[in-house]
Amino acid sequence: MTAAETQERHSDRFVRQVSAQCRRDRGRRAALRRGLRRPPEQAPTMHAVVAPLLPPTVTGDHEYAYYAVAAMIAASVRDGQSTGPAEDDDSDDGGEGVAAATGASPDDGPRPARPNLGTSLAWAVCRPGRGRRPMSAATAEKRLHLLVRQGYPAVHQQLAGVVRHLDVIDVPVNWAQLIDDLCEWRRHRDRVAKRWLQSYYRTLHNAERRAAQSNPSLEEPA
Repeated sequence: MTAAETQERHSDRFVRQVSAQCRRDRGRRAALRRGLRRPPEQAPTMHAVVAPLLPPTVTGDHEYAYYAVAAMIAASVRDGQSTGPAEDDDSDDGGEGVAAATGASPDDGPRPARPNLGTSLAWAVCRPGRGRRPMSAATAEKRLHLLVRQGYPAVHQQLAGVVRHLDVIDVPVNWAQLIDDLCEWRRHRDRVAKRWLQSYYRTLHNAERRAAQSNPSLEEPA
């Protein structure tokens, strides 16, 4: 088992446990929500929930990633709502998600198990939740480029607002992938940023291609 695989397993388990507690216990959900945009040292109400669930070796900026995502999960949960990632949803590769207005269907091809934040921002543009107004491509691109320029710990401050906007328009975020990406941020920000940007532009490109195939009138004239 590689270190990356171990980390992935930890983050998946953590998200599942936090999500379950948020759904069934309003008090714990509120305790986590009060830690939004705060580092672990300034979020005393979160420890009772988060500390028992942390992998034993997690410290420092990795710890911050777990706390930050736990708070964002809590902020996104409403009574009776599921918090899990869209595991059966389309990816940046096969989620050639298209705007509902086009009537196009997502591709059935292979897809990565964990869409990243770039994919989620692209979904906000091309396929927001039912009845939700899409985010403009200019807004999504601006937010993404601002986000990937942030250092640590500033990225957490910017991220909370972006995720909140995604929640408002009912676009899923894969929390476990977000934890893993934030754990890499201090040392490998450029690598994570590249993945988010590539996923964003690839998803939009695929959405536009599928929309054009479904509606030939959208294709550019020869």
